[in-house]
Amino acid sequence: MRVTFTPLGTAAEANSNETVLDAARRADAPIGNSCGSVGVCGRCAVRVLAGAENLSAPTTIELRVSAQRGFAADERLACQAVVMGDVEVTTGYW
Repeated sequence: MRVTFTPLGTAAEANSNETVLDAARRADAPIGNSCGSVGVCGRCAVRVLAGAENLSAPTTIELRVSAQRGFAADERLACQAVVMGDVEVTTGYW
């Protein structure tokens, strides 16, 4: 289960039950996070470029935060999205 961070050109393998944020930390891909992965700050929002079907379904917290902040359909919280297969993500600040 490989998570690729575009356009950084970095990637990491995700272990079972790991989130996109977990993989980002291993790949040295800077993703904002200030709530300790609780899912309420919204700073870890990523845009899924490929493999959306390989992420867990949005959590209740993620659905609430995405509605409050007006996320696009392809945006997910990296701290809530569990990796279940290959995925490619980006952010607006890389």
